[in-house]
Amino acid sequence: MNAYPLSQEQIEFYRENGFVMLENMLTDEELESLRSAANDILAETTPLPADAPDAVKEYRKVFDQRVNLWPHHQGIKKHVTNPKIAEVARQLAGHTATRLWHDHLLTKMPGDSKASAWHQDLPYWPFFSPDTLSCWMALDDVTEAKGCMQFVPRSQTWGLFEPINLITPQALFDMVPDKNPEDFRPFVAEMKAGSCTFHNGMTFHYAGPNRTDTPRRAMVTIYIPDGVIYEGRSHPVTNGLGLEVGQPMAGEMFPLLAP
Repeated sequence: MNAYPLSQEQIEFYRENGFVMLENMLTDEELESLRSAANDILAETTPLPADAPDAVKEYRKVFDQRVNLWPHHQGIKKHVTNPKIAEVARQLAGHTATRLWHDHLLTKMPGDSKASAWHQDLPYWPFFSPDTLSCWMALDDVTEAKGCMQFVPRSQTWGLFEPINLITPQALFDMVPDKNPEDFRPFVAEMKAGSCTFHNGMTFHYAGPNRTDTPRRAMVTIYIPDGVIYEGRSHPVTNGLGLEVGQPMAGEMFPLLAP
């Protein structure tokens, strides 16, 4: 394994701000392999039927989301289980050991595209851990016009909020009324393909619409510390697995990636 040259300054930035941007995480070969795998998945996309519910149509405008692809596609698995990336996650979060939670491929198509709402990730998951983090890997060069990620620095310290409707944009100062408007100044994560961001599960983030004429593809891998306890809330990844409430999330579906 070729280790990524993560610096102490980058670790400290992540822990203070709840996110960090890392350039050139993937080699050219790794990037092309991941792009090819993503294209395989996207080639299976079927148009929404005319009678699809309005909520489904609006959600597709925010992004086309494919969840937990790694058990079904070897190219995706090669990326998602890459120990180089998992070790970076382990060091940033300070885990003793790091497991996979799940992956998802997020594509913002050009044209009739919408912004996502500002949100945290952790409220949607069937466990609680302030040390979860996601790697958002750019498969294309991303700019603000293309719908790159944006983060509110230090918002991971604000506490855990209720899940919100991702297709209904909300003003952060309405959700967090006791904060100074200056606290909401976002970091706009424009970056080249093969670069990535990591963000904490409690960090507020959002992506604007894709106003360009080409798709914006991103592969997201989510990491949890070894020992996270399953709390039983419904989630597409855990439903039907027979997990026991109160027990650690482990086993083949949540492999140990950075021991």
